[in-house]
Amino acid sequence: MEAAVGVCIIAVGDELLEGRTVDTNSRRIQRALGGHAVRTRLVQSVPDQPDAIAAALDQTRAGELVFLCGGLGSTPDDLTREAVATWAGVAVCPDDQALEYVCERFRLRGRPLPSTAALQGRVPAGLKALPNPVGSAPGLVGRLRERWLAMLPGFPLEVDGLLPVVLAELDAKGVLPTARDILVRRCAQVTEMEVVRLCGPLRDAQPDLHWSWWVTDWGVDVRVAATDKAGGLGDLGEALDVALGPLVFNRGTQDLPLVVQERMLQAGHTCGVAESCTAGLIGGALTSHGGSSGFFRGGFLVYADEVKTGLLGVSPATLAVDGAVSEPVVRAMADGCRERLGCTHAIAVSGISGPGGGSPANPVGTTWMAVSSQDAGGPTTWAHAYRFPADRERNRLLTVAAALDTLRRVQEFGADRDPWLLPLAWPAGP
Repeated sequence: MEAAVGVCIIAVGDELLEGRTVDTNSRRIQRALGGHAVRTRLVQSVPDQPDAIAAALDQTRAGELVFLCGGLGSTPDDLTREAVATWAGVAVCPDDQALEYVCERFRLRGRPLPSTAALQGRVPAGLKALPNPVGSAPGLVGRLRERWLAMLPGFPLEVDGLLPVVLAELDAKGVLPTARDILVRRCAQVTEMEVVRLCGPLRDAQPDLHWSWWVTDWGVDVRVAATDKAGGLGDLGEALDVALGPLVFNRGTQDLPLVVQERMLQAGHTCGVAESCTAGLIGGALTSHGGSSGFFRGGFLVYADEVKTGLLGVSPATLAVDGAVSEPVVRAMADGCRERLGCTHAIAVSGISGPGGGSPANPVGTTWMAVSSQDAGGPTTWAHAYRFPADRERNRLLTVAAALDTLRRVQEFGADRDPWLLPLAWPAGP
């Protein structure tokens, strides 16, 4: 079987075209395919209409791999199976294996099988049902009209669960090109342009490699891929690590919360949070993966000055003299959090996220952060000021990313070293 010559992605759903939700599945698919020398030629969003789905399929080409996301449920607007079958000129038939996958999911949930769920056990002839480890609708893979089709549900968690299963099936069939050498470095607390600058000499020395950079929720990722012209990557990974240094939080696909969690658990450390401007977002990020209860002790949401005083022991005099967004206050918040929760590390933030509340001394975006740690040598507290440049939502997300990466740096480089005495692109505050 010849490998696919290109990839097309069709995202199905009225909600995508009406602004009720955003297509994130196309990005998931593209990233999952990143290790293979295959390019995405076309990404489309279409409504839950058979004619629109058929028209999108008509824009694909023979020899391509086509992903369709959405419309595999059991509601009246889930029409993708029937639309694909009609376009391909095949029947939609009951499939015992597909129905068993559906029934098993409902058994695991302890729920009876609804009559409409049996629709998910119907498969266009020529496609194979694959088990969905997250939801009830199976994935469907097969060859129709000289194209390889991979059909996935629209719910992002189900796409994440099914993609490894689908890609393994496609790989076994020889549909995916041979994987190419790739390096990924995930960075935090740095701008995209700064990462590009740091990579500049290496890129100039090896121009035949394919370099790319993009902004993520946690910072900036850089990826370097081998090409037919360049051959392999050699010792570039070591050189990239030297160039980027402590900015790198992962050399694979793990997100920052999972990196922090694994480091905490491996060290037997615990942490807590004291949040003023982020209202629980840091704690939410730290507990986004299963097993986080093994290191996360708890947190405090302390907006009002009297709450900072009553729960964390911040001095009223310090608040009166220095203000809530200041180094002395955020240090006291971090120390109070660590002492009250009995944890190894505590991170505290206090800032002005916007849109109002700024002043000439503390403009919008000013955020003080402190980390308090306890080790064999006693307690240590470090503090740093940021001036984030965006709107309220983005400023809060930048604060979360900086807080988690600061905890990662403390774990990686030790609590006796200032975690901010490292290359940073955000200008320091007052």
